[in-house]
Amino acid sequence: MSYRVLSLKYRPQSFNDLAGQEHVTKTLINAFKKDRVSQAYILTGPRGVGKTTTARVIAKALNCSKTKEGSPCNACQVCKEIIDGRNLDVLEIDGASNRGIEEMRNLREQIKYAPMNAPYKIFIIDEVHMLTNQAFNALLRTLEEPPEHGKFILATTDIHKVPSTIISRCQRFDFNRINETVISNQLSKIIDLEKIKIDNESLMAISTKADGSMRDALSILDQAIAFSGESITYDEVATIIGIIPLDIFFDYSNALSAKDYPKMFQTLSKIRSSSFQLDDLIDGLNLHFRNYILALTPDGETLMNLNESHKKEYVDTISSWDLNDILQIINQFNKLHHTIKNSHQPLIAFEILSLKLMEMDKSVIISDLLAENSSNSNSANDKQFTAEQKNFVQNDTKELDKRVKPKADNSSKETSIKIDDISHEKNAEPQPKVKNIGLDKIKDKWQDFIKVVNSERPSLG
Repeated sequence: MSYRVLSLKYRPQSFNDLAGQEHVTKTLINAFKKDRVSQAYILTGPRGVGKTTTARVIAKALNCSKTKEGSPCNACQVCKEIIDGRNLDVLEIDGASNRGIEEMRNLREQIKYAPMNAPYKIFIIDEVHMLTNQAFNALLRTLEEPPEHGKFILATTDIHKVPSTIISRCQRFDFNRINETVISNQLSKIIDLEKIKIDNESLMAISTKADGSMRDALSILDQAIAFSGESITYDEVATIIGIIPLDIFFDYSNALSAKDYPKMFQTLSKIRSSSFQLDDLIDGLNLHFRNYILALTPDGETLMNLNESHKKEYVDTISSWDLNDILQIINQFNKLHHTIKNSHQPLIAFEILSLKLMEMDKSVIISDLLAENSSNSNSANDKQFTAEQKNFVQNDTKELDKRVKPKADNSSKETSIKIDDISHEKNAEPQPKVKNIGLDKIKDKWQDFIKVVNSERPSLG
């Protein structure tokens, strides 16, 4: 018998076998138990999460005569024919290659005829968003008034391209990206059945690389088995899928935090001499700094998909990082993603950004800065107020002396005293207190401040 890839060999054949889509499977199982089956379903979600597989399970459940708890038996003649893809009453249509109005007209003609050896004639249209507008209009008429024996199951990765008139006539199920832990557990079951040895770190690396797609994870595992044989190590998995070693990321971030230019240049040289894809490098750095954010939170290291030694390394080096700095760095890397698409030398753009990040100052929390300035202003006001009190006491003493002592004929002295008193009163005028300005007030007045700077000093604006 010829070899079958893992994604086909271990394809789910019942609702309970579908991993990571419990909200879909529970609804469908209950619908079949209570005989509340819709005339049409539309399944949407990213690639490799089980849309087409679910469509086939629905087709089996509709036509199976021995359903068990809402799921097909997979033992009757109809179920076996659908599994092998040779049942004449279940037709799979590729929307990308059968997207015209003529194909939809043929479909309308076929659905008129009763099924041959099953209760329903079922049409599974994959990538339905690829149909033309004319084809959608032809399909719409059939969805509005389908025959009792006709059922439609539509699948798409881009629901926004499907007309709302089509969606409104279907029961919609949104498939989610599958959690990395769920993928890892599923791979572990398959590994046991295949009698292959692999460590948990390798499984998590494959699950992370799959990016929520079970089919991609099984394809990578298939490749790893072909490369390594019956025993798979993490280094072999890293070589196959191009995982960038964490040492590169730690060297980069340590040089960045310490502003160690020689070490940064050595790291950039190592990156340039390696065959890393720049997109993978940036994604890896984003994930690396995300792990730093997790390390900043209580018990955040438990959320890292890493072994204990790597978790400890994040916790040990987090003291040199601030959350605002990390967020700013991640933001710059996300901007670089868009920049390198139009760059003839993307690696140089990455190196330039790295040097700019080296020059980046540490983040300052504005509220703390305002509080510090406010406390300084208040202390200055207190000193000024104390001086004013002294002047006030001196002036009162002079006034009292003038009242007790007999008046002298020296008018010039009186004039000088009055002038001195007036000057003291002017000096004793209290200065306006500096208010404690909050961050919201600064945001509200920031545009006015920019306008003033532009008018007074255009070079700074």
